[in-house]
Amino acid sequence: MTFNGLLRRFCAKCGAEISLAEASSLGNLCPSCYAEVHETVALPREVSLVLCRKCLSVKVKGRWLPVDLSSKKAVAERVRHAIKSEVERSCDVKVSLSLTPQEAYEILSGEGVAVTITLSEQGGLSAKTREVPRTLDVRPQFSICPTCLKISGKKFEATIQLRGFDDRELERIKFLVNKLIVERSGGSHNVQTGAIWEEVDGGVDIKFPSIDVARKIASLIKKNFEVQAKESFKDSGWDRGRGRPFRKLTILLRSRNA
Repeated sequence: MTFNGLLRRFCAKCGAEISLAEASSLGNLCPSCYAEVHETVALPREVSLVLCRKCLSVKVKGRWLPVDLSSKKAVAERVRHAIKSEVERSCDVKVSLSLTPQEAYEILSGEGVAVTITLSEQGGLSAKTREVPRTLDVRPQFSICPTCLKISGKKFEATIQLRGFDDRELERIKFLVNKLIVERSGGSHNVQTGAIWEEVDGGVDIKFPSIDVARKIASLIKKNFEVQAKESFKDSGWDRGRGRPFRKLTILLRSRNA
C-alpha cells in the first residue's frame, strides 16, 4: 500500500504501522512485538529468600542484612530490596517492584507471596521502552545467621565480667548493652539474640559472639561508670577457617565503688 508515494509497512503481529527501517531490521515486526517474540530475558517464575529463623535477618548476595522490626516501612523496604536483588542476580536485568508491609510480614512468617515485578524492555532500533509487568512467587526459606548460630552453639568470642555493681547499676548497663546491640544490628538482634546475659556469683557475665562488639560494650561501660578493667585471652580449640587457635577474650570490669 502506498500513501503520497511512500510505501507503508505494518507489523505482521499487531498491525501497527512501522517504518521501512524497522521492517527491514526487525523482520516486519514493531519494536514491542519484536521484544515479545524474541525475548532474551528469562525471568524466574519464583525466587527464594533465605531468612534467619531466630532474628529474621535476610540473606542477600551472601550477606546477612538485619530487618528493623520496629518499623513496618523499614520491614517492607528491606524485604522488597532483597527480592529485587535476588531477581536481578538470577537474570542480570534491572527490575522494580512494590511490596506492602502486610506482604512483607507474610514472607517473614514463612508464607509464600505472589508479587508483581516490572521489567523495562527496549525494542530493536527504537529508543522507546515499555514497562512489562510479571508475576513472581516469593518462597521464604529458613536458616540461621552466623550471629545466632554462635549464640545457639555457644561459640562466644568474648565475655565481659561485671563485678561489684549493684542491681540498679546492672539494670543501667543492661539497657546500654541492649541499645548498642539493637543499633548495630538495625533491630535484628538484642540482648537475647545478640548476647547472653548470665547472673553468676559476684555479678554478671555477658557473652558475645564478636570481640569487636564486646570491646565497644566495654568502652561504653567505662564511659558511664568508674571501673577497673583487665583483658585476657585464652585458647579454646582450633579455628579451622583461619588455621589458628580459637582465642576467647575476657574483659573484667570491676566497679571502683565496690
